[in-house]
Amino acid sequence: MRHLLQLCNDFAAWGREDPRIRALLWYGSIARGDSAMHSDIDAALLLREGVTAAEIVQACSHHFGDRVRACSHIPTRGEATLWMDSSLTKIDFQFVHTPESLGWLADSPDIAPPRLVVAFDKDSRCGDLIERAAQPVHRDVQVLADEEIDKFIIAFEACSSAHRASDGYQFYFQYNLALHRLARLVELCRGDPVYLFLPKLLLSRRMSMEEQLRWRELRGTIYLPEATDSKRRLARTFIATVSELHGLGSCTKPVGPIEQFLNDVIRRDLFFNVRDFADAYEGAVQPRRLFRTSTLTRWKDDDSLSEWLRDRSIGTIIDFRHPAELAEDKSRYPAELLQRIRYVSLPLSGAPRTDPSPKQWDPGRSYVRQFHSHASNVVEAIREICRAGEQGVVVHCHAGKDRTGWFCAVLGLLLDLPNDQIVHDYLLSGQGVAPSAIQAFLDAVQASGGARAALGSAGFSDDDHRLLVTALRSNRSPA
Repeated sequence: MRHLLQLCNDFAAWGREDPRIRALLWYGSIARGDSAMHSDIDAALLLREGVTAAEIVQACSHHFGDRVRACSHIPTRGEATLWMDSSLTKIDFQFVHTPESLGWLADSPDIAPPRLVVAFDKDSRCGDLIERAAQPVHRDVQVLADEEIDKFIIAFEACSSAHRASDGYQFYFQYNLALHRLARLVELCRGDPVYLFLPKLLLSRRMSMEEQLRWRELRGTIYLPEATDSKRRLARTFIATVSELHGLGSCTKPVGPIEQFLNDVIRRDLFFNVRDFADAYEGAVQPRRLFRTSTLTRWKDDDSLSEWLRDRSIGTIIDFRHPAELAEDKSRYPAELLQRIRYVSLPLSGAPRTDPSPKQWDPGRSYVRQFHSHASNVVEAIREICRAGEQGVVVHCHAGKDRTGWFCAVLGLLLDLPNDQIVHDYLLSGQGVAPSAIQAFLDAVQASGGARAALGSAGFSDDDHRLLVTALRSNRSPA
């Protein structure tokens, strides 16, 4: 503690001597008097009009010389951080030109009083501010809890939507926002509304050891095959916490509808980029015959996969991935599943690149190259679809957007479906796909004589075409 007090005294002495500084105010643990050995120092500097924060940061660094081990200044936010001495004690500065600019801090219900104390006030301008900062502020726990529940629901749905869009980082970001809202609810349930913006020592102060272990399992993941389990754990813990708040009379939100909504969100986004090929074609394609997906091996350990396959009478899975992509066990289907479903490997690309150097990728050109290089596998995949009869067929690559995307576009051409609907089907995969990519592919195929002509050299016959139309086209004309 002695080194903190000495630093405070040193900074106060420096500030008193600098005519550009009108006042120095402490906040945080120094203001409250509950600093610990490794606490930071939080300070607000009231500057004279026309004086910039950059000037003061430079003057401070010059005055303290080698004692300043590092300095970070964010001009747009009026903030600076200095790390001092060999202990690397952190000092956070707020720079303002009027006392009222610190009103948000003086009136903050998140922080226990006193929220600001004076080190010096040369012009005696901060009296009202300090008086406000000394007053307790009442917070309605029930209102707070209801707000945090709503904020959790918003963040949870957003993270699940990112999961559906196969965006790993967006999922991770939104998931952690939801987790933070849950942390605040636990603090409201078992602690108090002070310092709610970032509860301190939440696990060790508010939870049993068993609960701490469960909470560690709630950590966010950027690896999407783990996302469904993460969402389920988070939702269960959230519902348990809301139920606990209800038992205390600390919230009004009904548990049942919230739980149902979270389950609906998880169910909606369980299989991301998994859909019926017919969805984009306004009745021109028979539903429940062909499904285009990302790799279903993501969910091979989830009982919902077996239910999904059974409910859609799936009899065949056609895998467009290269054998090199199946090297890891998690990329392969379990043997028991393949006892019930015909699995066909028909790669539509070469082996994945192993060169880590960045490379410009033109998806449209790549699609054309893959199509012509693997035309025989395209033909065989079409024949597998035709052989399936009344059973459903799944076609997929890894993400379900590139190889699966252009393959389904070829089907659209062979079925004489509208160009705009073919493009729409491609875009439904999300994940950053652009209409220009599939349009370039369609233009190139048409320029080469059309899909039937291009596949003719690989053995695609008039009978193959007739069987495909019979298998997939409906009797309805497209709207």
